[in-house]
Amino acid sequence: MPKKGMDEMRDQIQRLMGDLLQDVKPLGYQTDPSFHPPMDVYETENDLVVVMEIAGVRAEDIHVVFEKDTLAISGARVESCSSPKIRLHQMEIDYGDFYRTLYIPFPLLADETRAVYRQGFLTVTIPKRKETGAKVVEVNIR
Repeated sequence: MPKKGMDEMRDQIQRLMGDLLQDVKPLGYQTDPSFHPPMDVYETENDLVVVMEIAGVRAEDIHVVFEKDTLAISGARVESCSSPKIRLHQMEIDYGDFYRTLYIPFPLLADETRAVYRQGFLTVTIPKRKETGAKVVEVNIR
């Protein structure tokens, strides 16, 4: 195939892939009954911090549970417009239930977990358990 034909085919494939991967939901799109709000997870010197973007959710509809080594955040975002929609033109906001879990592979002080919901962001802060030093275990070889 001549170089010009290969270039045209490459351009067409790139346009097609761009269209497929574009984050716009098509006209008439029905939302999934559950969605996964984005979250950031990071450590500070003393804490593990989880920040979740969940604008439009009432604080009383958010549930945070920390059990053993797993943090679970769940809730629901209810659609604010109660009037019937005659024709949808674009729908990008997810409504319904959400549920996210996070496995935490190091010791935390679960009893001291704090959560704050402000301006559409939930921030969960869990203090790290201070280690008293490395534990040395001698293993017998048989």
